Amino acid sequence: MVGFITFISIIAAIVMLFRHLRKREMDAFREADMSTFEDFKTVRDKKRQDPVAVKAKAYVAAHSNVIALPASEASQPIASVYELKKSLFDEVRRLFYESLERVVGEKYRIFVNVPLEEFIRVGKEKTGERILRGKNVSFLLCNKNAMTVACGIQLRGAGSDFRREFDFLQELFRQIEKPLLDFPLINNISEEEIREKLQDVFAESPLTRSCPKCGNEMMMRKAVKGKNVGKTFWVCTEFPSCNGITRIGRFP
Repeated sequence: MVGFITFISIIAAIVMLFRHLRKREMDAFREADMSTFEDFKTVRDKKRQDPVAVKAKAYVAAHSNVIALPASEASQPIASVYELKKSLFDEVRRLFYESLERVVGEKYRIFVNVPLEEFIRVGKEKTGERILRGKNVSFLLCNKNAMTVACGIQLRGAGSDFRREFDFLQELFRQIEKPLLDFPLINNISEEEIREKLQDVFAESPLTRSCPKCGNEMMMRKAVKGKNVGKTFWVCTEFPSCNGITRIGRFP
């Protein structure tokens, strides 16, 4: 009888010991870092994915323009990479535009870097449309009211590429029967030079001219002294109260 009781006590002690060890194991599992198990789950999920889908997703990620930020930087604002220029166009085109506007601004509208496709259409040869794509004329003058093309102006740099481009434009404007003028790609072109080249476009009677300042009639006069001696000018009839003066062959 004593032996049986002793045996039952040993069994009970062993059971209690196993329960105590099991409880400690469960407590340790609950307090453990779960990141290892999460990593294992991720690897397991990747193995279950379709290999083709995985490759496609990797290709899209590699060729995407979207930049994935680290989690610590995801909430930070992205610095801007764009800034407004101080002025429209580069200095050469801006200065030329300002001079051109002072010369023709009252009579004509000035358009800058106009695609050829905007005002030239191709007739029978449809392949010509492809040739026009991506090509511009530096400036296009249009009549203010009717918006019809008056002439084109091309700023031409040095080199064979600029020469070929201008030759192409010149032939194009010849076909549409409109003048094309060219000026060197420099920033010291004067208003007088612009007027002189545009005189055929803005032709007036050789015997009459209106003053560009007051609108009164002008008379032809030849300078007899000074640095312009021998040169002929249009002089306002209201001179000297109005000092409107223009060289012969130039329009107001």
